[in-house]
Amino acid sequence: MNRREALLACSLGALLCPTGFARAAARPPRVVFLNPGEAKERGTGQHWQLVSQFMLIAAKTFDMQLEVLYAERDHLLMMRQADEVAHRIDAPDYVVIVNEKMAALQMLRSLAHSPAKVMVIHNDLTVRQRREAGNERQQIPNWIGTVTSNATRGAYRLMEYLCQRLGGDDPRVIGITGDPNTPVSLERAAGVDAYLSRVPHARTCQLVFSDWSYADSEQKTRVLLARYPDANLVWAANDSMTLGALSAVNERGARVLVGGVGALQGALDSVAKGGLQAMVGGDYFIGAWAMVLLYDYHHGRDFAMSGGARQTLDYLTIVHQGNVARFSEAVFDRGNTLNFRQFSKVAGSLSGLYDFSLARLLGLSASAA
Repeated sequence: MNRREALLACSLGALLCPTGFARAAARPPRVVFLNPGEAKERGTGQHWQLVSQFMLIAAKTFDMQLEVLYAERDHLLMMRQADEVAHRIDAPDYVVIVNEKMAALQMLRSLAHSPAKVMVIHNDLTVRQRREAGNERQQIPNWIGTVTSNATRGAYRLMEYLCQRLGGDDPRVIGITGDPNTPVSLERAAGVDAYLSRVPHARTCQLVFSDWSYADSEQKTRVLLARYPDANLVWAANDSMTLGALSAVNERGARVLVGGVGALQGALDSVAKGGLQAMVGGDYFIGAWAMVLLYDYHHGRDFAMSGGARQTLDYLTIVHQGNVARFSEAVFDRGNTLNFRQFSKVAGSLSGLYDFSLARLLGLSASAA
């Protein structure tokens, strides 16, 4: 074979064989999720474990590889993990991070040195952080998107439901939200305030911050109930804190309605038995929705063209005694069979804007979800 023939053969082989970039594109997309929570439940609830669980189900659905690194609620460890991933020789295709304790800006800066694309979920960057970092695909080009649930709307719906259960009494509200350095904690409190501002004679007795745990919430609720004996509603920003608040209410024998955000199994059991009035459900699907968007992006369908690079998804729903059995069965008994493919523009038949509907995902009627 002469030189010309050899070059022709090499060129033809490059066209026919998946080498280099083509081979990389053909392999399953690899995703690393820097999970800010705990690998095992230690009193703050299983939210972050469920986020990973549903991401893994979505990854299996789309033939994606998912690696989860838990930071054990240590934001300094989380930033070190981001730095480690950024310096990997064999970089993943995508890294999913959370702005827990305002750590996302430092992680984005570390990961800017990686060829991996980065997506922020659950906690958006604050206005101040965005002034420093710019928005998606600007100063940090590999930060391709942010996907959050509409925590404000979810908390608004919770307070609306709880106030309706008061039977005409003026709301006297105690609130327990998470730490002040977690954006979603403040968004949930803002949603409650937004609804109460529309109710004549409604009053927030006090809003306090907590460390997301059962024990701290129980103790603070006990103190607040003694301070505000006319309180008739307590809400809390996650399952553990909501159940801790309910324990304090029951201990005091107070006629106080209790609801919260999260909808893990323990809280749903309490709703079914008439303890908790309601929970806002669905937050733990945010990682799975991100996997849908990353799958489409990886296959040439950029989610930024269908709703923007920064998406706030309004899918959270109220779980109450009337729908809790169906919701719980769909999420916790049939979770491994959930069909995330139907929400993809590549793998499914979706067109137009993305519509991450819990009713459709869980196989429930719109009224049930």
